[in-house]
Amino acid sequence: MWTMDNIRPGTIPTGVISLDSVLKGGFPTGSFVVLLGEIGAGNSDFAYTSVLSLLEMQQNGHPLESFENAMVPDKICYISLTRNWEDVHDEISRCFPEDLYEISNRIEFKDFSEEYFSRSSIPTGWINESAVSFDSLKERRYEKDLINDLVIYLDENAPNSVIVIDSVTALAEYCANPGNSAEWSDVISFFRGLQRVSKRWNGMVYALLTTDIVDEHKQEQIADCADGVLIFEWDDFGAAKRQRVMHVKKFRGLLPQLEMANLVKFETSVTTDNGFAISKVKQVGWHG
Repeated sequence: MWTMDNIRPGTIPTGVISLDSVLKGGFPTGSFVVLLGEIGAGNSDFAYTSVLSLLEMQQNGHPLESFENAMVPDKICYISLTRNWEDVHDEISRCFPEDLYEISNRIEFKDFSEEYFSRSSIPTGWINESAVSFDSLKERRYEKDLINDLVIYLDENAPNSVIVIDSVTALAEYCANPGNSAEWSDVISFFRGLQRVSKRWNGMVYALLTTDIVDEHKQEQIADCADGVLIFEWDDFGAAKRQRVMHVKKFRGLLPQLEMANLVKFETSVTTDNGFAISKVKQVGWHG
């Protein structure tokens, strides 16, 4: 008998076990997913937890072997536009147990700070520790093409990989600087192309975006480019209590399935033992 399960695509685990169980293995391969979050509500914690858990699966095996279509990516790449590896690595050390901190050294980290700040007033010494030379000063006079360099890096590294882009917020701010050649239309074209080519790469791309920094219209444009948008926010339960929640704003092919199971919105927590976790896998304040 023909069923939808017969054509179910491969999946990549999120690494949040309780969520992967609900998703029957994880997100579809080839997904471009925007992690849209209020400050401190968990979108970066979700990304860290996902990539560290996937690295642990590479090392110790897949705990969701019952989902035959689930696959572990070949590698994890973390792209940062403004932060260096020491900063990211230090944050991981403060938020996760030692075994996951040690395994984080297997993340392939790419720092695009030089491209990002190439036409800013920030001195070179703030970006890197290399000695200033005549050649470096001459090179700095010319803007590096950030989006083009991102495309080159992704073409070389994204196939069968999980990519984290940190962050869309910084890329939007970059385009807001009149000294840079990239315009907002270039960013949208980049993300529309990324959504298309990610299907060929057969991996997964996470892009971090902070709410209320990019204006609402641009935020919706970015969301429209993505296969999936996960929203991380705070719910207030009186003056004494705030609860992190995550809900699925959109996800092509998955949202109807989640809505039928009343699983569109989740209570979440972030701990130093497990990172990001689903604390209640049930409907939370959702009305169809």
